[in-house]
Amino acid sequence: MLWKQKLGSNLQSLLQQALQTNQGRFSLLGLSIGLLYLPAWLGYLVPRILKGKIGWFLIASMLFLAGLELWSKRKVLRQLESAEEDRLLGYLLIGSSAILFPFCRFAIWPQSLLWLLILVGIVFSLWGAAFFRLFLMPTFFISLTVYPRIGLISRFLWEFFVPHQGLEKAMAWGATLAMQSVGFPAVNQDIYITFPEGAVEVGWGCNGLDMAITLAAAGLFMGILYKQPRNQMIALISMAVAIAFLANIPRLMLVTIAEIYWGPEWFKFWHGFWGGQIFSGVLFTIYYYVVEGLAKSKSTKVNDN
Repeated sequence: MLWKQKLGSNLQSLLQQALQTNQGRFSLLGLSIGLLYLPAWLGYLVPRILKGKIGWFLIASMLFLAGLELWSKRKVLRQLESAEEDRLLGYLLIGSSAILFPFCRFAIWPQSLLWLLILVGIVFSLWGAAFFRLFLMPTFFISLTVYPRIGLISRFLWEFFVPHQGLEKAMAWGATLAMQSVGFPAVNQDIYITFPEGAVEVGWGCNGLDMAITLAAAGLFMGILYKQPRNQMIALISMAVAIAFLANIPRLMLVTIAEIYWGPEWFKFWHGFWGGQIFSGVLFTIYYYVVEGLAKSKSTKVNDN
């Protein structure tokens, strides 16, 4: 109980100090808007986690790396001071966003946009424009996390550059060939894998792109954490994408067999939380050991030389 009393006392002291300055008052106003936005942000992410989606891992990883970068350069951060014009701009962004926020709660995207403007305003008022130049990576990662529907952004970009249902058709074709090779009477028809007993549609959620993006991000994060050179990071990302798309073929085979032969309950299982976690765990394990094997191979070559 003593630590709770001490924590409460420290928070109260910080709150009183913050209310004594314009900077503190505007920052508290902005953070209070963030608390109002938090239920909507979590309200989208938590159900997706329970359904076995792994977009949360991408968001959590970006926040972790951004926080790690800020902590490692905290001395630089303490030395930054905002100019008067930067502070005024920050106050303007925070104040106007706070005023507009109650009128923009009809959807997640306007709330996330206003929260992003508030974060930008807090940065301008605390550290000035130099922060964005010195902390480019944290700025980029945190900006991507304010809107939890990362999959929607990736889908929009993918469909803008790639023919309609191009990946779904390719996955349906690949899964059909794989099933035919092991004796199943599967036939590919556009985005469908058909059997005499029925058919399964390969929709957007089954094309493997979300997993490929998440695994590619994991490769990027590993490269950043271990300070790998650019060529090595590109290799890690490329390998992650290839593994994710290749692993999606047996996943489609399993889901199709579950739907056609085992019944809808098994289909729901492999599309639900536990099925998604099992597949994600297997995929990340495969990727980890492939990366570890390549690292050992590279180390052996260096030692031989």
